[in-house]
Amino acid sequence: MYFMIMFFITNRKTLLLLYNIRMVKNMIKEILSSEYHIVKKFVEKDIARNYFILLGLSSKKQVYDKMYGEYRDDELIAVLFRRNSGVLQFFSSQEFDLDGFADIISTLKYDSLIGPKSYCGKFLDKGVFTSIKEGAYISKLNRDHKMEPYEIQHKIRDITVDDLDKIVELYKEVFQSFSSKEVMEEKLNSNRGRGVCIEEDGKIISVAQTDFETEDAAIIVGVATNNNYRCKGLATECMQLLCSTLLKEGKDLYLQYENLEAGKIYERIGFREIDQVIHCRK
Repeated sequence: MYFMIMFFITNRKTLLLLYNIRMVKNMIKEILSSEYHIVKKFVEKDIARNYFILLGLSSKKQVYDKMYGEYRDDELIAVLFRRNSGVLQFFSSQEFDLDGFADIISTLKYDSLIGPKSYCGKFLDKGVFTSIKEGAYISKLNRDHKMEPYEIQHKIRDITVDDLDKIVELYKEVFQSFSSKEVMEEKLNSNRGRGVCIEEDGKIISVAQTDFETEDAAIIVGVATNNNYRCKGLATECMQLLCSTLLKEGKDLYLQYENLEAGKIYERIGFREIDQVIHCRK
């Protein structure tokens, strides 16, 4: 009788454990387009790691063809995105059902998963991906950071929508890809972001912008200097002025970069690495 009771208790615990695991996985469901506003509000919790997801969700075009969300107590805690291009993106605000999302990924057609190492890296132990490539660094400047005294030697002014054609020309020289004029125009008109620039002879030669600003955070984007004006401290001056203004407003500042020389500038200003983007392939 004793062994029968112990067998029943042990197997009951096993059944409950399996049931709980199954319930956790059942919390992952496909997200409907009518719920996109909930997803956008969720990923805005971490603009530093979700900048490109936010750009996709803010686009007037449909960028994502699939989204899967994990809910805990009716609260969204993780989302897997598949872009029309076949690229997967992922964000989680806390511990998530790793096995459940790994199972979903294994059923999808995709090219790669791109996202921060801090949580996307957890999929590497699940055998879903066979290779990994390190990408952009993600850095932060704390709102209580005290900027070192600096001297502005060039005339720096705020950018307006009238400057966007000139900024696009500058970006064509510097970047392989960048936000379109329409996206930047919408950003400025909606006060979602701002920017500063240095202009010479009717040509914008250096610029730094922000995007997805909130009451307590902003991400720095589009920092660039004309190739003929490099090594003169122009981008540093733009960054120092822009960052000083944002810090006075009580904002934490974030940025992503791949150029190590640019990274040295950001580090001198006070930015510190908090994560890194990784590209995972089958």
